[in-house]
Amino acid sequence: MSDYFYLDVEIKLAEEPNQLSALYLKGSIERSLTKVFGEIGGQTEVDLLKFDAQRKRIILRVPKEFYVKLRAAITLIGEFQGVPCNFQVKKASPLLLSLDKVIFATAGDHATPSKVELPESEPRPGLILENGDINWNCPCLGGMAIGPCGNEFREAFSCFHYSQAQPKGSDCYEAFSTMNECMRNYPGVYKQNLNEDEDEESGGGVASMIADEGEEEDDVDEPPPAKAESESKTVATKAN
Repeated sequence: MSDYFYLDVEIKLAEEPNQLSALYLKGSIERSLTKVFGEIGGQTEVDLLKFDAQRKRIILRVPKEFYVKLRAAITLIGEFQGVPCNFQVKKASPLLLSLDKVIFATAGDHATPSKVELPESEPRPGLILENGDINWNCPCLGGMAIGPCGNEFREAFSCFHYSQAQPKGSDCYEAFSTMNECMRNYPGVYKQNLNEDEDEESGGGVASMIADEGEEEDDVDEPPPAKAESESKTVATKAN
């Protein structure tokens, strides 16, 4: 821990004094210390480290045991070279760096265009990452992967994405049915994604939603129609 305290002080004057300099400012502060605390009590080493005449700001350093006395003496200064004034402590810290970066940033500094060059933003990943994994943070999923039925949604969507069955996803109806059953427990959250007219085992309402989202990604296959299983059974019956 530092043995000193640093103060960022702003001097507000009713009018311009005859001479505003670091030497006169330090003398005014030392006189206030003596006036308030006496010859003995006011004796301390006050260092004026920096002075910004344009902004009328100074940085003072004082041993930490005299910080309270110095702050009180500064606050009680009401006149500088016969001109009414007010010394305001803007900030105090045991670390000089926390003051030095702020006090000398002038209006001209802020008016100068920044020379910092930012790197070009990387393209946002889509639904399917380069390694083939599903990007569960993709906005196209509408937050479905993190809702109250997020686990069920991930299971169903993963099943469809990695399905090798023909037609694709025909082996995932149980997963979609489980997901739909979960969603019906939260109608306020999933009202737009549920299709009550579909059979509970088909999962067609959410499957259609996933298909619509998948159309925005080039490398995502569309899920099978909700009635694909029943149609395949009909064809098999006719063949027999």
